Amino acid sequence: MTPRLVPANLRRTLTVTVLVAAMLLLAACGGLPRSGPINRGLEVGVTNYHPIRLQFEAPTPGASPVQIVQGFLAASSSTEDDYAAARAYLTSQASKAWRPKEQVTVYGDSGNVSLKSKDGAVDLSTSVVARVDETGRYLAASPGEAVAATLGLTQVEGEWRISSVPDGFGVWLSRYYFENAFGQFTLAYADPFAQILVHDYRWFPLGQGLPTSLARAQLAPVPGYLKGAVVTGFPPGTDLAVDSVPIVDKVAQIELTELNTTTDQRRAALAQILATMRQVPGVSAVAVSVGGTPVQVLGIQGLATSTEDFGYTSAETAPAAVVLRDGDRLQATDFSGWLRGGENQRPVTSSLPAVSPKWEALAVSEKLDEVSGVSHDRATLYRWTPRGGGSPPPFGSSLTDPAIDQRGRTWVGGIGTDRAPRIWWVANGAVAGTPPAPIEAPWLEGKVVAVRPSPGARRLAVALADPAGTTSVYVAGVSVGQGGSPVSLGKPWRVAAGLSQLRDLTWADGGSLAAVTAWESSEVRPTILPLGGPIEPLPPVRDVVQIATAGGDGQPRWGRSAADRRSTRFRGVLVVTSTGAVWRRVGNAWQSRGHVDELIVPGF
Repeated sequence: MTPRLVPANLRRTLTVTVLVAAMLLLAACGGLPRSGPINRGLEVGVTNYHPIRLQFEAPTPGASPVQIVQGFLAASSSTEDDYAAARAYLTSQASKAWRPKEQVTVYGDSGNVSLKSKDGAVDLSTSVVARVDETGRYLAASPGEAVAATLGLTQVEGEWRISSVPDGFGVWLSRYYFENAFGQFTLAYADPFAQILVHDYRWFPLGQGLPTSLARAQLAPVPGYLKGAVVTGFPPGTDLAVDSVPIVDKVAQIELTELNTTTDQRRAALAQILATMRQVPGVSAVAVSVGGTPVQVLGIQGLATSTEDFGYTSAETAPAAVVLRDGDRLQATDFSGWLRGGENQRPVTSSLPAVSPKWEALAVSEKLDEVSGVSHDRATLYRWTPRGGGSPPPFGSSLTDPAIDQRGRTWVGGIGTDRAPRIWWVANGAVAGTPPAPIEAPWLEGKVVAVRPSPGARRLAVALADPAGTTSVYVAGVSVGQGGSPVSLGKPWRVAAGLSQLRDLTWADGGSLAAVTAWESSEVRPTILPLGGPIEPLPPVRDVVQIATAGGDGQPRWGRSAADRRSTRFRGVLVVTSTGAVWRRVGNAWQSRGHVDELIVPGF
C-alpha cells in the first residue's frame, strides 16, 4: 500500500491545534454584545484571509527513512522561519544546499506519494497538478504528467536524516496544503498609453513575510509575457533598502535604495505599489521613502489610500449590453436587466446591421458600431462598419471566431497564405475592405483555434492545437508601437494544456478565462481557467457549445475556503447549447434563460 503523507505525530499536532483554536474562539464569543461602542469592521474590498498555521513536531526518535521523508514533505507546508520545520529533517549540510523557494510542485488531493526505500535513499514519485516557480508563477501541468526524485539519507547520531535533495526539487505539496499555505495575489503594472493598471497573478506564502514578498516582487522588472504591453514606474535596480516591510498603523513602510524617475513615473510607481500592498490584511496606505525622505507626488498631500489619487484605475469593466441574434436581426439589450428577465429588460439604442445567415460567429464592438463575422467555410472575414460592410482580399484560411476588443480592434487567427499559423488585427474605424495586419508571434506552432483579447486589450488568449489535435491555451501580452498599434506578442504563458476538445473560449474577467472544453476521458463542460490558478470545472450542461460571462473585477478570492470560492465566483456565467438554449448559472445549478440563434457579449 502506498504510504500516506500525514504521519501520526502530525495528525495529533493538527488535531490539538484545531481544538485549541476552537476553544479560544468559543471562549471569546459569549454571544452578541448588548452595549458598548460601535467598532469599525473589515474594510470592503480588502482581501481577508486567515491562513492555517501548522505546527510540526521534531522528527520522532527511531523513525525509518520513509517516515523521515514523509515528515519532511508534510513539514514543508510550513513556510515560517524559512521552512524551519522541514529543515529539522535535513542534515546541516543538506539544509544549506536546499532551496525551498526554487519551485513548488503541487500534486493531487489524495495526499499520497509513492515512497520506496533503498540503501541510503528513498525514491519518490507522484502525479503533478501544477508547478509554481520562484517568482510565484503558477504553471498548469499536462494531464497524466508525473514527477520523480530520489532523496539521499544518512544517520546522524543514530537517527536518519535527509543528506541530499536534488537540484530543483524545491518543495512538494498536496493541493490542499498548497491552497492553505499559499495565496494568489496580483501585481500591478501600467498601461503605456492610459492611466490604467493591468494585473499579473502570482502565488506567495501566507504569513509574516507576505508584505516583503509582495513588495520585492512588485519592484522586479515586468514579466516576460507582458513585456512591451505594460510598463513599470520602478526603474531597473530599484530594491528594498532593508529586507523587511513593516506595517505601522495600517501603513506599509517601504524604504527603497533609489527611485530616480519623472513625476509621471513616480505616479505610476506609487499607484502600483499601493494596489499591490493593499492586499495585505489591514493595510490601507503605503509610505515609500528613499534614504529616509518620503517619495511624494506634486498635488497629493499626505498618504494616498486609493490608486485613483494618482489618476489610475483598473482595466476591468463589465459589459453594459448583450446582443441577441434572431435570424438576420441583431438586438442589443441591457445585460443586467436581461439576466434578471421579466420587466427588467431594457433595449439599448443601436444601429446594428442585418446579418445574413451565411455569416457566423459574430463579434460586436463595445460601442455597438462595428460587427465582424466569418463565412461557414472559415475562408472569409466580413466587417460591418459605420461606412458600410465588406470583406478584405483573401488573407488566410481556417479562420477562428473573430473578436473585437474594448479598443474596437478586430482580431482573428488562422492559417496564412504561406501555410503558417497567423494572428491578424484590424484597427477600429478602418474601412470594411482593409486587409488585416499580421502580428509578430514566432512562438505560434500548430493550428490556431481561438484568439480572445482580454478586458483592456493588453493581453491575448490564444489556443493552439498540435498535429494530434491536443490543445493548449496561452496568454501573451500585446506589445504596441507608437500610437498604440499592436506589433508583437510577448513570451507565452501556458494557462491550460492537454485539452482533447475546445468548443469555445472567452474571458470571464481580467484574471480568468472561461471555456467549453474537455480533457481525455472527461466530458465536455463549462470550465473556468484562472490565470495561474487551479482549474474550476462548472456543473455540466448537455451539448454545450458556447460560454459567455457578465465579467468581473479580476481579483482573487482568497478570503474564503477553496470550495466556497468556486461556488460563489462567476455567477454571471451563461452557456448556450447547439439548439440555442441559453442557461444562466445560479448557485451550483443552471437556470433556463430562453433561446437565441447567437449570443454576443460586446468587447469580450
